[in-house]
Amino acid sequence: MPSRAPTNNTGSHARDHLANERTFLAWLRTGLAFIGLGVLVAKFTDQRVATQVGGLILIAVGSLMLVYSVLRYERVARLLDEGKFKSARLWPAVLGALAFITAISAVVFILA
Repeated sequence: MPSRAPTNNTGSHARDHLANERTFLAWLRTGLAFIGLGVLVAKFTDQRVATQVGGLILIAVGSLMLVYSVLRYERVARLLDEGKFKSARLWPAVLGALAFITAISAVVFILA
């Protein structure tokens, strides 16, 4: 990622980039939380196969969030520099659905 030359702070340019950075950091924290929880579940609970698979799924979802966050951050930054913006629809929905399925699976696992 090459560094960019400073630009004039006109309109909401700086504010938009800072908001993009905050969003990136939120995705990053969420992805790391999923990975940390996955490690906790896989390594520090009982050693049943289902528990280890659940931990690996959490790690996989967290890793997808990390990859998505970097790609999304770079794309939005580039578009903002061009004075454009395109909202994301698909990947936030996919990752949200995966997180929801993971949560439901955890509830089923706990109650079983």
